[in-house]
Amino acid sequence: MNQITDQIARRSRRWLQASWAALACGLLASLWGWHMASDRVAREADQRFAQDAATHTQLLKQTLDHYGDLLHTFQAALEANPQLDRNAFLRLYQSINPADYPGMAAVQYARWVSEAERPALEQAVRNDRSRSPQGFPTFKVHPPGPRPHYMAVVYAEPLASNPRILGFDQAHDPVRREVMERARDSARLVASAPVELVSGTARARGFVLRAPVFDTRLPLATPEQRGAAFLGQVGCAVEAHGLSARVMPQAMRETLRWRLEDIGPDMADRPSAASVLFDSQGADVPTESVALADRRTARFKALGRTYSTTLMRPPVRAPWQALPLATLAAGLMSSLGLWWALRSVGRQQAEAAALAESLAQDATESARQLQSVMNSTQDAILTVDTQGQITSANRAARELLQLPEGAVAMTLRELIPYAGESPHGQIEALLARRGLSPESPAKRVSLTDLRGELVAAEVSVNALIGHTQAAMLLTLRDMRAQEAAEEAYRAAQRQLDEVDEMRRVIVHHAPYAILVLNRIGVIQAINPAGEALLGFRSGELVGRSTTQRFFDPEQVSARSQKLAMRLARPVRDMQVLIHLAEESPDMPSEWTLIRADGRRIVAEVTVTVLRNEAQEMTGYLAMAHDVTSRTEAELQLQHQALHDALTGLPNRNMVQEQLRGAVQQCERDGGHLALMFLDIDRFKKINDTLGHQVGDGLIAEVGQRLRKGMRTTDIVARLGGDEFVVLLPRIAQLEDANVVAQKVMDLFHEPMRVGPHELRVTPSVGLVLYPVHGADPGTLMRHADLAMYQAKSLGRNRVQVFNSNLEATTADTLKLENELYKALERNELRLFYQPQFDCRTGRIIGAEALLRWEHQGKLVPPLDFIPFAEETGLIVPIGAWVLREACRQAQVWRMDTGWPLRMAVNLSAVQLDQPDIADQVSAALKRSGLDPKALEVEITETVVVRESLRAADVLTQLRQLGVSVAIDDFGVGYSSFGYLRELPVDRFKLDRSFLQAIPHSAGDCRLAAALIAMAHRLEVGIVAEGVETAEQMAFLKTHQCDEAQGYHLGRPMPAEGFAEMLRHHVQAAALVATKD
Repeated sequence: MNQITDQIARRSRRWLQASWAALACGLLASLWGWHMASDRVAREADQRFAQDAATHTQLLKQTLDHYGDLLHTFQAALEANPQLDRNAFLRLYQSINPADYPGMAAVQYARWVSEAERPALEQAVRNDRSRSPQGFPTFKVHPPGPRPHYMAVVYAEPLASNPRILGFDQAHDPVRREVMERARDSARLVASAPVELVSGTARARGFVLRAPVFDTRLPLATPEQRGAAFLGQVGCAVEAHGLSARVMPQAMRETLRWRLEDIGPDMADRPSAASVLFDSQGADVPTESVALADRRTARFKALGRTYSTTLMRPPVRAPWQALPLATLAAGLMSSLGLWWALRSVGRQQAEAAALAESLAQDATESARQLQSVMNSTQDAILTVDTQGQITSANRAARELLQLPEGAVAMTLRELIPYAGESPHGQIEALLARRGLSPESPAKRVSLTDLRGELVAAEVSVNALIGHTQAAMLLTLRDMRAQEAAEEAYRAAQRQLDEVDEMRRVIVHHAPYAILVLNRIGVIQAINPAGEALLGFRSGELVGRSTTQRFFDPEQVSARSQKLAMRLARPVRDMQVLIHLAEESPDMPSEWTLIRADGRRIVAEVTVTVLRNEAQEMTGYLAMAHDVTSRTEAELQLQHQALHDALTGLPNRNMVQEQLRGAVQQCERDGGHLALMFLDIDRFKKINDTLGHQVGDGLIAEVGQRLRKGMRTTDIVARLGGDEFVVLLPRIAQLEDANVVAQKVMDLFHEPMRVGPHELRVTPSVGLVLYPVHGADPGTLMRHADLAMYQAKSLGRNRVQVFNSNLEATTADTLKLENELYKALERNELRLFYQPQFDCRTGRIIGAEALLRWEHQGKLVPPLDFIPFAEETGLIVPIGAWVLREACRQAQVWRMDTGWPLRMAVNLSAVQLDQPDIADQVSAALKRSGLDPKALEVEITETVVVRESLRAADVLTQLRQLGVSVAIDDFGVGYSSFGYLRELPVDRFKLDRSFLQAIPHSAGDCRLAAALIAMAHRLEVGIVAEGVETAEQMAFLKTHQCDEAQGYHLGRPMPAEGFAEMLRHHVQAAALVATKD
């Protein structure tokens, strides 16, 4: 074994030595080939460069001669016809095809005239109307200045681009004169040295050609004779850059540098920088840095001058061109390949012996590793001989089939039940009965383990080729866990199907419309409620229409414009719904929808964005239900809030707003208005004797007669009781008010028919004028009221115009007002408490604190002093006292009885305007120790609307303290419910006026029920005021009103009486609780 190894090692070393020798020879050959290829590339590049230079020089000389031929053509034409006119000169220019002469700026003909001939020449050109009707009125020889002779340009083409050249003296300076004289004296075409050519504001390097024009009828042998026959000269200017475009193509210019120099008339002259005509890289770039091998210079004569052209190329760098590099690379690769091949032979010799030795070791190791892999795999592996006997099993197979360690005493028939008996003991036939074969895919079957229990497994069969003992290899995968997972999945799918079916049933039977839209708003699904709401069939909408089909286009457009102004960007019509879904999801908004039959309905629409599992937006879900009835109820409420129910006229709230607007209009345009307060004389007597029904009929008749008697622009309103207001928002003269007031009085001349009664009534009218009797609505209203009462005091049935004397109040009124200032100091103010009951349980849950004034042994009604307190500001300290006393008393009762009593306190508009009102409430709570949740402040709806911003801010501050907030007189104001929904409010107090006709008036019953339902819809508590009968209380319970108060339940009472009632109530509640 060692000798064989030594022989293999020696042969290996010889092959390695041969490989290094071959590599050295290959490298030398590669370098020689690289050198030869580089030399060839350099020679070919020099030949092409020399050929390009010669071709370029020849083309340049031909082009310059071509310019000379051009001027000879014009020279011949002018000498043949010295009287050649301007149009003929133009035709000759057009015949030469100027595009064939690149770089040529213009062709001119200049006349040689003396100072004496100049005026005649100028006049002749000015009168030349061959090119235009005006001729050349501005023609003049320039530059100005007296000179013996002038070479004035008279023809120039193209004239449009060279208008200023006409009249130019080409001999006014020595340089131009020298060229002209040389051409004249030699009678040949002469080219100038390089000059700067100017065209408008552009400058370019070039040269000028001049050809003399002679009178050929005269002798021309000597310079003197030629001077005498000299008529002028024809010339053109050539730009070197344009010339280069013809001579040297753009592709050549990108790779080569070209330099053209003017040597002058003598070839021996040395070129200088000033003689450069054109250089593709700039005249100031030196050429000496370019190697001689990369330059080709040639000189030639043309146009009477000698020119030098130099063509320069970048260095060739032949060794680094493609051919030499490819030759070098091929040689190196071949050498390396031969070296590697020889080394591989040597290495193979060395590795052969080691390979034979390691194969035996590898075989043993492979068998061991194979067994280890089989034991570590999760799948069960069995080998079976031709007779169906299991010959081996890995660890997973023994665990799956409960086989013991060591010999496997189990046959294939025992493993796979129901396989039957196989003929001739062939394993293939046995497996085929269960659809298993080496060619078939894995199949799920039931196996029997050693204990006889069935095992679900996936079986695949592979034939073992050349194996001495085993014929087949079976791979078994335990499928029990997977089957359990599949069963769980099927159960989950069944549950999901049930949920989907439940969702479908819910959507199908939902009482509100449900629409599913895709990303662009096309309807994908609609439920039956949606079909009923919109009046369309599902087939008419699904996949065909968007929501734009049934939304009111005017409303959509208006809301889109408002949204666009708020967002400061354009908003297309239906994008307002998309914005609503993204900005306020699940928030309903009211929209006007147009049904299929054209009927308009009001619906509350909620739009929600639909997203998939990846949170990608897939569409929208829209839900809508008809709120037309509720909207109509709201409109009715709003109308009732602004109009008098009996007469249909505007009420106090509305007329105050209209008066405010009329005053503002008069302030702007300096106009006048009139305001009349009207009170029916002795109306109380009619009401008391004939009954309220007749009194109401009389009020309605008065309102109707006043409305008919006034202009459409005038405003008639009822303040309440028998008081009316007539507002004339625009009068031309103050005297017109008296005329209208008398017209009002005349309306009462005829008796009024009320049922069977014919009544004659008279009015008392108070009249005020703006701006004479007041500059603001409050003053006008107060003065009109004073004037009306003065009319009554003066005998009634008259018109009383306000005067300043009326403002003096009576002595009794002044005394009462003065006493009110001292009421706090004298401790004359009292609080009465009216209980509030839970409608469901009947328990006392709170009390409302009501202010009374005990003056001189009797109680003054609140209406007699609270308005004055608000007007003078006394309501602020009075209100603070009420707040402190109510909190103190509530805490005393809560501590004595342990009853969770809530105390309600009214806040006036003046108190609301106080900047520290929240601090006052907080101080009262701290001083009394009362829990903030036990205090409720009440603010009238009118105050909330009039002071909307301030009210919202104060209510928010109070809510932050923990105090609850209630809106008093709910329903009589004119606020929108959308606005009230945004306020931080806990309860609405239903005004007593809504209960007066219950249960006798069906309309009032519906209205009160709607208000209660609306409060519940807004998730706000509702308290009914003015409950005076058991029927009213039953009505409130039926409609689930939360709380109630009124004379039927408990009158306002002093603190002692309320305390006694509360103690009895607490004892009764405790007794009931004990029995329960």
